Amino acid sequence: MRIALFTETFLPKVDGVVTITLQMLRHLRANGHDVIIFGPPSAPTEALGYPVYPAWGPRFPLYPELYCSLPTPAAVRAIQAFQPQIIHVMNPTFIGTAGVIMAKIGNVPLIASVHMDIPHYVTQYAGTWGLPIAWAFFRMWHNRALLTLAPSRHALAQITAGGIKRGQHWRRGIDLERFRTKPRNHAMRARLSNGHPDELIALYVGRLSREKNIASLIPLTQMPGVRLAMVGGGPESAIAHTQFAHTNAHFTGVLQGEELIDAYNAADIFVFPSQSETFGLAPVEAMACGLPVVAPFVGGLQETLRHGENSLVYDPNQPDALVNAVTLLRDNPALRQTIAQQAMAYAAHQSWQASMDQLIAVYAQHVRA
Repeated sequence: MRIALFTETFLPKVDGVVTITLQMLRHLRANGHDVIIFGPPSAPTEALGYPVYPAWGPRFPLYPELYCSLPTPAAVRAIQAFQPQIIHVMNPTFIGTAGVIMAKIGNVPLIASVHMDIPHYVTQYAGTWGLPIAWAFFRMWHNRALLTLAPSRHALAQITAGGIKRGQHWRRGIDLERFRTKPRNHAMRARLSNGHPDELIALYVGRLSREKNIASLIPLTQMPGVRLAMVGGGPESAIAHTQFAHTNAHFTGVLQGEELIDAYNAADIFVFPSQSETFGLAPVEAMACGLPVVAPFVGGLQETLRHGENSLVYDPNQPDALVNAVTLLRDNPALRQTIAQQAMAYAAHQSWQASMDQLIAVYAQHVRA
């Protein structure tokens, strides 16, 4: 098949959407499909052997990591020459809307996918007044697609309630060859704990941005015997460093490859306070590396978390709930070990290959139709 992919988010950015996109590209290449990618202005011109056409346009004022971007003339010529059999738009906002229009003009089957908690993001960055406008905007583009794929049943119910039609659950998975248990790297443990490796290390891996709710982790830095390690970067890195300036939190910046796997394996528990996840890949990665997860039972995380089995869940509206959950794991190593074992057993069945097989089947179905 010849697939044209339009995405608002791409390399060099590191986040869940980019992770899923790279999974897609690897699987499509392994199965012999041709792909052309249209991404934001910051995108490279090649990824995994596929051509990438960066768009042009300024940053979006309300969310600076997003660009108000449009395809370049070279990109328009490229898609005309490519003659795609299917067009996939991911979170159509700017460059994605161009993909919708091109699908209509070229009479090409159109698939859309949603990758963000629309109400949460809009409320965080614009206010509740923007919700009716946002839903009308997304309905306008998503409802032109034959199908809109959602990463969890929660996300599917959310977009359906918002008026987006023809939704379907598109499951998620992780790379189980990469995310695995391995012998503990003691140098990494010393690094994460900032020189206190004998204390319990609570690890956060993710973007440093407002919607991740990382400020709620500050009370953990005041707990005796607990060290907080923050792995990741993002638009509010400077703000996060200021918020945690007088705490024991240690920021490593973005870690990739084996360094990231070492970080997971060097920690004791994984803390993930985000309430904006449509699925949440990082908790599953942590489970695969043998970490019990502490997270709120909200949004797409409900798809993954099993309280007392692979995780401890808490109510984010209760001020002491997070600290109480971490205290329970700090003071009970046997419980930590039991949950870690069950977390690994759960993660062992969350392979990304099955997710991408499902996507290719969707493409093939609509190309045939």
